[in-house]
Amino acid sequence: MSMKKSLFAITALACTFLCGCERNNGMIVDWSPVNIEIYATDSQGNSIISPEMPGMTLTFQGETYTVQDGPMHSKAYLARMYGLYTQVVDTTASPRQYKLCFGEIDGAKDMDEDITLNWPDGSTDVIHYHCSDHNESKITVKRTWKLNGREHSGNTFYFTK
Repeated sequence: MSMKKSLFAITALACTFLCGCERNNGMIVDWSPVNIEIYATDSQGNSIISPEMPGMTLTFQGETYTVQDGPMHSKAYLARMYGLYTQVVDTTASPRQYKLCFGEIDGAKDMDEDITLNWPDGSTDVIHYHCSDHNESKITVKRTWKLNGREHSGNTFYFTK
């Protein structure tokens, strides 16, 4: 092989190695979607959530969602907004116990949003969701929650109506 061809081959190989480097040692960071779980009972401790909840809505980013019976299922890789839906908590309980779920919220996006629950009795509750400071090299993200202006731990909420 001539000197020119050898030099070209070495240069091409070096460029491939230098340009092929990825952050995080080749690791791809996939931020998981965020779902909210909502449990609600009456004053006697009985669940008030059912697949039919006329008047129950949730507002997020200017869009209003009504209660659906169970989510649609998808094998989509990215976060998919299923909306507000019921899910059975205990299949052996009689009567069946349900929870409300909302999501999926894209876990890779920074946001600072109010999520308003409009209950059938006319009352409202506000969940505030904050997500920021995604750091791919340390695989960390800052997520905080508030319920009606007060700090709240996690994405599961309990109400007595």
